[in-house]
Amino acid sequence: MNYLLDQRGNCVSFMLNVKYPAYNALIESAYQNRGGIEGQRGALKSSTAIRIRKRMVNDIAKGTVLPPVVIGAAIAETDFSFFFEMRDEEMIQWLTRNANDLSLIDGMQRTTAMIEASKVSNLSDYEIRLEFWLTKSVNNLIYRMLVLNSGQVPWDVRRQLETVFSSVLKQIKLDNTDISIFGIDEGRRRRNARQYQSDDILELYLVFGSRKEKIDIKERLSDEFVRLDFLDLTSNDDSICQFSEALSLMSRLDSCFCKVNQTECKERFQNGIDIFNSQPACVGFIVSTAILMLGRPGGTQGKDVLLTRWTNCKDSLITLIKKMEEMQLDELTSFLSLNTLSEKLNTKRTGKVGDFEREFFKLAFMTLYEEGESLSSFEICWNAY
Repeated sequence: MNYLLDQRGNCVSFMLNVKYPAYNALIESAYQNRGGIEGQRGALKSSTAIRIRKRMVNDIAKGTVLPPVVIGAAIAETDFSFFFEMRDEEMIQWLTRNANDLSLIDGMQRTTAMIEASKVSNLSDYEIRLEFWLTKSVNNLIYRMLVLNSGQVPWDVRRQLETVFSSVLKQIKLDNTDISIFGIDEGRRRRNARQYQSDDILELYLVFGSRKEKIDIKERLSDEFVRLDFLDLTSNDDSICQFSEALSLMSRLDSCFCKVNQTECKERFQNGIDIFNSQPACVGFIVSTAILMLGRPGGTQGKDVLLTRWTNCKDSLITLIKKMEEMQLDELTSFLSLNTLSEKLNTKRTGKVGDFEREFFKLAFMTLYEEGESLSSFEICWNAY
């Protein structure tokens, strides 16, 4: 068995050869579940994809050697040395027994081609080079998925993000049981507080790690500085917990906002729910929170200093939220100052509207944290830009 221990990521890479029948048995569950990772794309059906796969099927029938397929699994606390003495056959048996826990990280299209080739050719002796990543932490497996895709954008970036971070979404749901996260294929829309789209949550997780509000996911995910900042975040076991804490605060604020309903108003932000209907507002809150939690990118403040600052700011904001929860509707409507918000966004547009609004809300929520429980009105926040 050929293996390499990743000491930084606390995971192991195993390389082995496996014949197609055994491979099909161990990967069948993950393949039927679109890779075993939510958001993973299935077999592509475009004319180009079908043409390429047809060529691949023919090559497989002739005995071509494909690039390694990559599978992964996160297991409970187990001594990795148990696996180091295994032979290929023993590892294959272990993988087969634990097939339901495997994810097909890279190789969905190759696997599809092999399945199609097996229908017209005998692949009983066809050998596949297989790489298996074993980790004790889901977060480290996510980190490894990103590393595997560094330097390339193999498919739609948003779909790639949904695949890589499906485990993050699951953990966020566990940490925030009062939040609803709608998948991209569910076709559901936000109608109440604490309801968000999965791709929006993923973008918030990305900006949380980079602590930058102006990030175009599709164009800048491959930017090395943003990528490395984010890899560092996902390699940190506390990252999901920290983000969940930020999201929980946003959802509590969202619940307060949603009580305000000005039906006679025709402005863009006529109701409180409209604030976090706006992704720039969500981004602004999450980025301002991340800066207080983690410090600014490149900053040198110690963890103790950051923790003390964040604890004070968080406690002050929670006190304010409790006050808002006890306000009468008329008082809360006046306190929220939605008319001022609409006026500011209508009169101060400069450059790209999306970039302007992200910066606007970042400054607004930084001011919210600065004022905390002493905030007399959100008008102070909306005037911060």
